[in-house]
Amino acid sequence: MGPIAAALAGAGAGGLTGGLVGALIGWGIPEERAALYETGIKEGGTVLGVKPRTAQDADYFENDWKTNLRGQHIYR
Repeated sequence: MGPIAAALAGAGAGGLTGGLVGALIGWGIPEERAALYETGIKEGGTVLGVKPRTAQDADYFENDWKTNLRGQHIYR
């Protein structure tokens, strides 16, 4: 289980405030971006983390998520 999944599982459905932001910051995501993600989750959104093998894989994921899945606020 990755660090984001562990934070989400440990926080429980109603207790994401603070814990999620801290976990995301600890994973290297800037505080402003982590707060934006937390707001999105509270509004019913999803956070997905991947570690692409190559820059080409990262480009593919970003383009696919933006084009086909309405991906927003992608952090690389």
